[in-house]
Amino acid sequence: MHEFSAACSIVDTALEAAISNGASRVSAVNVEVGEFTFLIPEQLIFNFEIASRNSILEGAELRIKKVTGRLLCNDCGFEGESNLDPDIPNQIAVFAPMKCGKCGSSSTKITGGRDFVITSIEAEVAESFVD
Repeated sequence: MHEFSAACSIVDTALEAAISNGASRVSAVNVEVGEFTFLIPEQLIFNFEIASRNSILEGAELRIKKVTGRLLCNDCGFEGESNLDPDIPNQIAVFAPMKCGKCGSSSTKITGGRDFVITSIEAEVAESFVD
């Protein structure tokens, strides 16, 4: 259940940024989530709602943009988007070999899509802080 720790990290970072910029309330947090984080968006949103309770983030919308994973094939040299098997559930996909989209080899290296990043925070700023 790494979605809870990811949600707590998002809340901590967003709170720090919001407070340091004089926000009185946060209405939305926008994040990019890489395919190879294997974070499940619905679970991340649910855990964000729990982690943000009793803070200026409570009630804020967590907007998630998925970022496609990228692989480098050690056999044919192809680098491009991953081709995850759609029949493998996300919960166990982290253990499945990542296959090359060109030759089908399992000898691949992940080159993108491992991160989750807060891209922006939408907040109301106290008027006295703006002056």
